[in-house]
Order: sequence, then C-alpha cells, then structure tokens
Amino acid sequence: MSTLKQETNHIAKTESNIEVPLTSMATTAPPLPEPELSGEQQNDNKTYSRRILLHTECNAQDLAAGKFLKVTDAERIFRPDFAVASEGEQKELQNCDLTRGIVSRVEIMSVYSNCDKPIVMGLKLFQRPDSTQAANTNDLKISNTAGWLYSCAENKLGEHASHGRAGVTNIFSIMPFERTRVSGETGQVVYSPSNLIGNRYISQYGSYNWRSLWDGIVQFPNEDFYYLDRNHIVVSIVKRNWELLGIPLDQEMPREGRYYRIDSKVCDRVISELYDNVISKIPFTKWDNMGAVFSSDHIDESSDKEFNISVELRVSFSYPGLNDLQQ
Repeated sequence: MSTLKQETNHIAKTESNIEVPLTSMATTAPPLPEPELSGEQQNDNKTYSRRILLHTECNAQDLAAGKFLKVTDAERIFRPDFAVASEGEQKELQNCDLTRGIVSRVEIMSVYSNCDKPIVMGLKLFQRPDSTQAANTNDLKISNTAGWLYSCAENKLGEHASHGRAGVTNIFSIMPFERTRVSGETGQVVYSPSNLIGNRYISQYGSYNWRSLWDGIVQFPNEDFYYLDRNHIVVSIVKRNWELLGIPLDQEMPREGRYYRIDSKVCDRVISELYDNVISKIPFTKWDNMGAVFSSDHIDESSDKEFNISVELRVSFSYPGLNDLQQ
C-alpha cells in the first residue's frame, strides 16, 4: 500500500565554476584529500515522498533469523506521478534515472506489534554504484542525524551490539505490544543523513559508475594520450579547471569535430578522483531491491506464537540525473 506525494526543497544556488572538488591536478602530486562538502551551496533539488505500509506475519524462528519483507512493485511505487506534474517537471524527469533514488529522510508514521519482545526493523537501502551488491553505512561513510540504532544482546557467543546485518541497516525499534500513530504531518525521523554528497554533485555525476566513466574515451596502445568525446564529463571538468591543469581546451578545435586529445595521466587522475571522492560515496537505493527486515535478539526461539507486525513509513528521496552520453 502506498500513497503518493511530492514536495520541493528550495535550496540556495551555487555560483561555483568548478564542477568537481579538485584542489590540485599535478600528475606527480600525492593522492588528494576527500572533498569538504559541509559548507557547500546546492542547486534547487526536487524531493518526492512516498508513504508505505509494511505488514508481516511471522513466528519466533522468523524473528530470530530476521524476517525479510520485500517492498513489492517498488519501482512503480517510487515513479513520479506524471498526472499531477507540470510540463516543466515532466521535462526534467525525462533526464532522470527513475529506477533508483537518493533517500534523504525516513519517518515512522504508525506502528503495531503483538510481540512480547522488542523488535528491530532494518531497511535494505544502499547499493554499490558498480554492482547489485548491497552497501552499508560504513562503506558510504554516512552520518545519521537521528543516530544509528544499535541492538545490544547476549547469546551463546557472548555479548554483542550491531546496527545492521548483510547490507541491512537498523533504523527503528518496536517495543513489546507497541501501538503508535503519529499525529500531525511529521513522523518520527529515524534516518536523515547529514553528510551526503551535495545535490549538485548528485545531479551532475549520479548516473555514472566506473565503467561508464570510460565510455567515449579512445585509448591508443603505447601512447600517452587519449581521445575523449567532446561531451564527456572529463572534458567538462578539464575545461573548468584549465588553470590548474594548464590545458585550455576552449582554445582548441575538436579533432574530427568531435574529439579532444588529453594527456592520459591527467585523464586517469580526473576519473580516479571523481570516482573515489564523489561517485563511490553516493548512497543509491535501487527501488527493486528495497526491503525491510524484522528481527529480534531477545525472542525465545522455542515459542510457537505467531506475531503480526505493521509499520507505516514515509520515505523522502530525489532522482539522479542521466549523463550527457546516455541522453
């Protein structure tokens, strides 16, 4: 079950001329530090939201192992409502990847449980940009302003505390026999990242992965240069950082009207830095892989009781764009 809603975040525009956080591009320089994005100004970014009701019936063995509940037909649920979108919004959405998103907030709207033990709900949210494998918060170095939820328990192996398992991140605890419904428009915020890569970088680079960064690049054996398609993102970065790189591409004519010749060491470094500092840290959520896990470290596995658990979520998110070579 889901209801659809869209909203707009009005965020200050940036006047920066540099498209990627490069501090130095000398090919002999040591690796550059990660970009500092906390004070970055960002472009306007459209944010959408969906309310989703999750319900599962499970037993003690299910909760001990972790009961996975897939968000059925998630890609359709998280698609835009074109019926209410303006012509301008529809045009913008044509340049977006609608199969995945960047989740910016998760709120709990209502909860029901008839279980006599506490339950932890986790979400399968993040995915690595170059594979179908799930990523965790440590991979992406994400901070949560609501605080990460740790489940502390004792078993045969001793005491332990965990805030997730196998790509699933704990976000909410359900108390024994809990019945809660939030009044008002704002739910209980359980996930709100404070250090995501900026909206401007997501918009510009969110559709790329390591493989696609090399599309449109012609390499030559035993040569120290590449030919790059004039629309390639590396060309755009080099143009905007030409003073650092000493490569004034705007003063050159593209070969065959299409390709620029760029030193291979410069190109390799731009791609490596862009991927390591930006692309690999964007917390994508592939809608078709999204799901929840209900688990309990305190349940008596010998119990034959059956439990009903229901949680209503509101998920706020944005869509990454398509890169120039894909359009």
